Amino acid sequence: MRKVWFMSGRIGVPRPQALAIKGGTFAAATVLAGAGVLGVAAVGPEVAGAQSVQAQVALTATYPTFAESLQTLLNSWGVGGLDDLLGKFGMNLDSSIASLLAGLNTSGLTLEGIANTLGFSLSEPLYSSTVTSLLGHGSPWLVNGVPIGNTDLGDVLDYLMGAPGSGDHSLSQLASALGMGSLLSQYSSMINALGLDNMNIENCSLACGAPLNSISHPGLNVNSSLNDWLSGILGKPTIDVTQNAYSGLGSHTVVANSAWTLGQYLHTVPVSEGSSTHWDQANLGNLLGLTSGQTWDSYLSSLPLGGSIFDPSGVTLGSLTLGGVLDDLLPAGSAPIDTMSVTEFLEALGLLNW
Repeated sequence: MRKVWFMSGRIGVPRPQALAIKGGTFAAATVLAGAGVLGVAAVGPEVAGAQSVQAQVALTATYPTFAESLQTLLNSWGVGGLDDLLGKFGMNLDSSIASLLAGLNTSGLTLEGIANTLGFSLSEPLYSSTVTSLLGHGSPWLVNGVPIGNTDLGDVLDYLMGAPGSGDHSLSQLASALGMGSLLSQYSSMINALGLDNMNIENCSLACGAPLNSISHPGLNVNSSLNDWLSGILGKPTIDVTQNAYSGLGSHTVVANSAWTLGQYLHTVPVSEGSSTHWDQANLGNLLGLTSGQTWDSYLSSLPLGGSIFDPSGVTLGSLTLGGVLDDLLPAGSAPIDTMSVTEFLEALGLLNW
């Protein structure tokens, strides 16, 4: 049989000898010996007064090792070779992993079915202000009693960081709290030069909102708050916007309800490049990259193996064969897997070498 490689090269190494626990294995051999199936003979006297007979056992010359005795037993059952053993389950070494997984899912259980048994639904909307959704109406995640999707982005940041007012701390303060203050200082000039605009502040050349006025946003630096950095990254105000009018006396006005909520932001972000579906219209399955009606065996079979970011080509889990996967478990230099008996395979893994 042609060997199939699993990803790149062999991954197997001799299995630890400790996997074979001598005492327990010898005890198992003793039990089988008592049943007369391993070709062993009892020697030694009976223990007087014992409720059960205890005897020393010794392997006979016909089958001098446990592996040989076990192989003889397996041969008598018609499962001495790996192909024979797999055949009892309707498989062989050339069977694909996809067929094995499909055989384990005869009921056709879907990913949605698994989710339902765990108490949630992959079809549940990610956000809605009117129907039960993960982040919106009926959400289990509340911020000050309000569903997290209906909460200002700045309050969401506070919630994620674990305390009210967390977003008011500067990037420098966060770095210091994480023990990375010196690292940040090394790159502060580079960070200050990123050119991200603070969408929480508008500077107006005339009275804000007047015709022909010019609006700009100050650039962010390491001393800007985390709320301000989030506004620059998302391009949306995370807290109510402060307008600074530099004409006249330079009035400052906070525009009520100008901060974007999480739900509003999700409405502007497509689920993928070029998609007309935005995240507020998506469901939990979209978020997790799972298709509700897909069977779990089909999902596992389609998982990619190998490849790289620049070269994503590779194989899928389902396209591998049982023989290829088992062969990759073996140490380098092992015999071809299609010529191995069951005990030879176990010995190659180091499970019977005791």
